[in-house]
Amino acid sequence: MKFLKNLDYSQVQDDNWRFYRDIGLNPENYFDQRERGIALISFSAMRYHVLWGEQIVVDKQVSDDLAQTDLIDIKFEELPILHDSLEFYFNDPQLGTFLLNTTKPKNLTDVIDIYYEKEQDNHKKCIFNYQTKDSLYTHIIRGTGSLTKASLLDVNSHLEDVYDMLFLCFKVLIYASIPKLKPKRISKKELRFGGKPKVKGRPHLPINRVVYLPREQIIDGQGMTERTDKKYNFYGRRGFMRTYRHERYTKMRGKIQYMPPIPPKDEKPKTTYKVVCA
Repeated sequence: MKFLKNLDYSQVQDDNWRFYRDIGLNPENYFDQRERGIALISFSAMRYHVLWGEQIVVDKQVSDDLAQTDLIDIKFEELPILHDSLEFYFNDPQLGTFLLNTTKPKNLTDVIDIYYEKEQDNHKKCIFNYQTKDSLYTHIIRGTGSLTKASLLDVNSHLEDVYDMLFLCFKVLIYASIPKLKPKRISKKELRFGGKPKVKGRPHLPINRVVYLPREQIIDGQGMTERTDKKYNFYGRRGFMRTYRHERYTKMRGKIQYMPPIPPKDEKPKTTYKVVCA
């Protein structure tokens, strides 16, 4: 599936949003109530982002590594939320731009001035927006249980590309939340990645940049073994993210560990990862 690089926010700007909201409220414009409901949720998520959202820009080397990283037994409830409305802009030209909204349902109805009808369940939900050349699409994922694509693909096998990108966004959130990778403020003069992405109608909201910085030292505490004289064939290793819950873990209990992927070379990695904000 080909995802567009820029999301179009023109319909949810201050001059237009009430007009387009009324179109969404009209049941005659839809085949059924479900289609109308998803359209309104998508619209309100975009409107909410224009007012309150932030953007996260992901360096290509970071997304390359995270694409080779697995999530191991991490639950939705443990997913770090850096902001309740985040637009993910990937510097990799092959990747699209995606909007992830995790705010409360009432906040979405308030932002487009319609009545909030409380849902029967209070499960957290993730609203995932993306755009193709044909249309804007929205998927609503219940935010409970383990983070696995298998359960989603059981009923939506044709959406594997979409869920690959959804889980890449999840991994960016986890990556950027690890304490040793805590974001650091930098000035606009320090930006060296071409300025803000050109997103249609996007307001001037905060931008966070997730970067990959090489350095001389080898990463400490990542479980990497020393070189020995023993000859062996090493074919590389996928990275992984996991959390520790058992009471036997005293220092790591409740924390998330990230082990980056190792390329198939007879050398130890000489890179570390940092996250900065702008």
